Amino acid sequence: MNQHRIASFGHLLLASGYLIFTLTGPWAKRDSGFGAFSSDGGTGFGIIGVTLGAILVILAILRIMGRSQVVPGLGVEQLTLIVGIAAWLNLICFIVGWLPLFEEGQGRRRGVPGTGWGVVGGYFTVSQLPLLLCPLTLGAPSPSKGIKPLVDKTRQMFSTATIICGATLIAFPFMTWVTSGPVELSAFDGRNNNPTEPDASYTILTGSGPRFGYLLLALGVVAILAGLMRLRPKGLAEPGPNLLLSHCLLVVALVSLTMPLGIIISCLQRSGLDIGIGTWLTFASSLALFGLAISENKVRDAVGV
Repeated sequence: MNQHRIASFGHLLLASGYLIFTLTGPWAKRDSGFGAFSSDGGTGFGIIGVTLGAILVILAILRIMGRSQVVPGLGVEQLTLIVGIAAWLNLICFIVGWLPLFEEGQGRRRGVPGTGWGVVGGYFTVSQLPLLLCPLTLGAPSPSKGIKPLVDKTRQMFSTATIICGATLIAFPFMTWVTSGPVELSAFDGRNNNPTEPDASYTILTGSGPRFGYLLLALGVVAILAGLMRLRPKGLAEPGPNLLLSHCLLVVALVSLTMPLGIIISCLQRSGLDIGIGTWLTFASSLALFGLAISENKVRDAVGV
């Protein structure tokens, strides 16, 4: 059994473990466990997590079958790396962003609920997937022969659009992401201990926004720098022989997409919460960046190792 096949079965083991943990385990530790699809559990982030877990299992099966390309421009290894990072960060966003929005209980028992074993188990399994695949994807000795270079005009168009999307990922989190009555929260708001409804069993904390803005700020800066560097006459050197800049931008797009999408689904599941304009605009910007990355991968016809 060669190294590639060992990595393929390792991929299947980790992906299956992640899917089982996130699908069957509780996401929020309250008086009783609430699972991925519960409005008091994983909410939108649980739905996204289970979906990404199912995709990772399918990709593992394709790897074992010997498939190199999933869709035009995306090989199994690259797509697994992209989805694996997004699934891992989706759990982090739930833990540090969405869950601390709410506190439960009354009096001395009031507090932010903890994370359930489903999230903890899913985190430790999916966090290993990028580590397993990076050496295989980045360390390939030679690029696939079918990868095509970008002509200057196309390169400039993709780069300019990437810079614009990166700037919006920085700007839109400063706008309103979640509203609850008179409270309007941006993606940068921190947390204090002043509930808006002291008599309710579950309350949203004043100033306790989802706090995704810091990650989106970093992603936006990366996208802008990548776009500016690629505007140079000689362009930007690719991260690896079979890992292109467009693959990295797809990671940025997918990660940034899961945050507003998780908020949208979660707010639709809960009464008393409304979706802010910043969430919708970030969602649209992430979709645009996602489309750009997919289009570039298709143009370059980058397959797997």
